Amino acid sequence: MKKKILYLMLIVLLGEGQLVFADTNTGANFLKISVGARAVGMGSAYTAVADDATAIYWNPAGLSRLFKRELSLMHSEWLLGTKYDFMGYAHPVPWGTVGLGITRLSVGELEGRSSDREAMGRFSAAGTAYIIGFSMPLSCQSGIGVNIKYLTSKLGSDSASTFSLDLGAIHKLKDKPISLGISLQNIGPGMKFLSQRDTLPLSLVVGGAYQISGAFGMVLDLKYEPYDRKVSVGIGTEYTALSILSLRAGYASYVAQSVGEQRIGSSSLSGLGGGFGLKMGNYTADYVFMPFSDLGNVQNISLGARF
Repeated sequence: MKKKILYLMLIVLLGEGQLVFADTNTGANFLKISVGARAVGMGSAYTAVADDATAIYWNPAGLSRLFKRELSLMHSEWLLGTKYDFMGYAHPVPWGTVGLGITRLSVGELEGRSSDREAMGRFSAAGTAYIIGFSMPLSCQSGIGVNIKYLTSKLGSDSASTFSLDLGAIHKLKDKPISLGISLQNIGPGMKFLSQRDTLPLSLVVGGAYQISGAFGMVLDLKYEPYDRKVSVGIGTEYTALSILSLRAGYASYVAQSVGEQRIGSSSLSGLGGGFGLKMGNYTADYVFMPFSDLGNVQNISLGARF
């Protein structure tokens, strides 16, 4: 049963979601999977935060907040034996910040079978996004950014590729502990996979971050997906003690949607997450745990360095 669920999930995330669920109108849904253990631990509500190298995924405008070179790495043991990885690099230049990033969802070789259960050999599956981004400050409080992405998706002998854009803006209110962000993601011509061309999972995300005190903050993202006509929310908190240890918790309603909602085995707990982070000088390490009931659990580990 779990192998069947895995096959369905791979079709939704890498290929044509419409082949599995009638109300899923987009392909390449692996683009919806969040990166960065810190962000995931805060309910994937990072559009107005985006203050590290993972900004190239969340909101390219956040790169303008980086004044040192930064490297971010993430590995996630994702659902049903799949793996999800991210690498991001940010490099300040005189007129802004340039970023590079890669996200990749993959699964090892699987045994293919026909409808009458005959063996059809082994196959692999992967979805990859190669990202180059640029951000520039408009003032001490504001910045804008853009990403260009090359997307590839492979499911057995079938593959597809395309290009897309992300646009973003970020602003910190003057003399107030509030930041606002907006990001328009996955603007592109779609991806032809298997039998037809699917639209990319276009989304508009509006976010806010409020630093209640020096140690405690709250974040909120509202996400609209026009092709699927869905509105979802991410909300989270972060508490930092002695500038070394951070504790995080959050909920993202669109996490369950990204794997086909409860219809392929996720539960009401899907979207909840909690974790912690450690910071020593210019180095960070973060961890987050998310339960997914019958689908298993997701664990993310991230490492970061500024230099």
